Amino acid sequence: MRLQYVSLAALAAVTAATPHHMHRHAHGVAKRDDEDGLVYAPAVTQTKIVYWLDDHSISEKEARQGIANGTLTWGDDGNLSTSTTGPSALPTPAPTSKQHSHVAGATSEPDPTHQKPAPEAPEPAPEQPEESAPPVATPSSDPAPSPSPDASPAQQPDTSSNAWADMVDKNGHCAECDKEFPNGKISCTKFPYGYGALPLSNEGLGGWSGIQDPLYRGADGFDDITTVVKDSCSDGTCCTAGSFCSYGCPNPYLKASFPSKQGRTGQSVGGLYCNKNGYLEMADGKIANTLCVQGSKQMSVKVQNNLSKSVSFCRTDYPGTESMTFPVTVGPGETGFLANPDQNEYFFWEGLKTSAQYYVNKQGVPENEACTWGKEMQGKGNWSPTVFGTSFDDGPMQQGFSSLKQNELCKNERLGYDITFTGDSVVSPCRYKSSTNQYCQGDACSDDMDRGCTAAIMHGDLTVVLSDG
Repeated sequence: MRLQYVSLAALAAVTAATPHHMHRHAHGVAKRDDEDGLVYAPAVTQTKIVYWLDDHSISEKEARQGIANGTLTWGDDGNLSTSTTGPSALPTPAPTSKQHSHVAGATSEPDPTHQKPAPEAPEPAPEQPEESAPPVATPSSDPAPSPSPDASPAQQPDTSSNAWADMVDKNGHCAECDKEFPNGKISCTKFPYGYGALPLSNEGLGGWSGIQDPLYRGADGFDDITTVVKDSCSDGTCCTAGSFCSYGCPNPYLKASFPSKQGRTGQSVGGLYCNKNGYLEMADGKIANTLCVQGSKQMSVKVQNNLSKSVSFCRTDYPGTESMTFPVTVGPGETGFLANPDQNEYFFWEGLKTSAQYYVNKQGVPENEACTWGKEMQGKGNWSPTVFGTSFDDGPMQQGFSSLKQNELCKNERLGYDITFTGDSVVSPCRYKSSTNQYCQGDACSDDMDRGCTAAIMHGDLTVVLSDG
């Protein structure tokens, strides 16, 4: 008996171009992203993974138990198989519905309606006594703090296209990212330079990657979440009391601040909280006292560009606006890190594990056009040809999963170059062949545009190599 990932045919989290948030008026001035005045933000996505044993699906719990107790082992072909030394094979229950997991390496299906029942866990934060813009993060002990002269380094200009290269050394370490963030000391009107946060110039929000203001703040979660429109405030003054102001981190780091309370119908919210006094605080769901945390220490992921032009990998702002605004642009001959979270250590969406998601652009597309919400069918931004997802299962499986897939929004777009996964511990490598427009699992290639490929990484490093076909 063999256990196979149906995810060999697909990748996690493809974002749907479905209206989700209405635009917010910044300082009384209406801003528009398109002719009808709506902001088109991606819907929360749900990823499915199916564990298949012979002709039956089994649950993720059974698969993990099999790995943990030795009844299942990984084969050289990238599939799980029953162990020859284990006491017995796992039971094969009657076919059940597909198990859900928001993890890389699985079929993704956008859910534009967001009408999901609230999960039982985690426990919601208690309702605040005041109805007017109650703070979600723990307030500072000083009711009206004054900014410390040395609380924040001097303001710096907006990031250049390769600012991440100046923040991260050759080993993937960011010294700025180790600095503890001073709660309640920096005004919401100032971007928090010097603490690892990577300011973004593309969005026209003073360095912020997105600004969200939940108008509904109940014990069951947030709702009626307004999102500040791109180019509304280049000075950053749209980050106002009650808002969550999101920021990027240089890869391989991930944002550490987001509220424990999330959207009650599946929306995600992330960033620093602007308290009622107009100062920035780590949100109450923070996973560190620093703005950024490093990805998995057990598996690094890099992108190596062997092409003649630059390529931008654009990571989604998640949890947050879910737009693809966090850039890694690698020039010819360059290598850059990609963020790769440990599944048990990072953000959980409705109790489910999450992965890092990237939109892979054609070579030569400028970063300010590649890593932003784009126009329909222009082949860049959220309409780029290919998506990439990655994470490390730091539970019983102790291995990583990285995937490639055609962007479901634009199946006629072509990437124009090859992608190959390399690494000593990569099982059944995943690759894209530009000459035939096929995604291949090892030597098996498919013409099915709904299929993708997923590689298991037993330990160590993965390099995503870009080359001419």
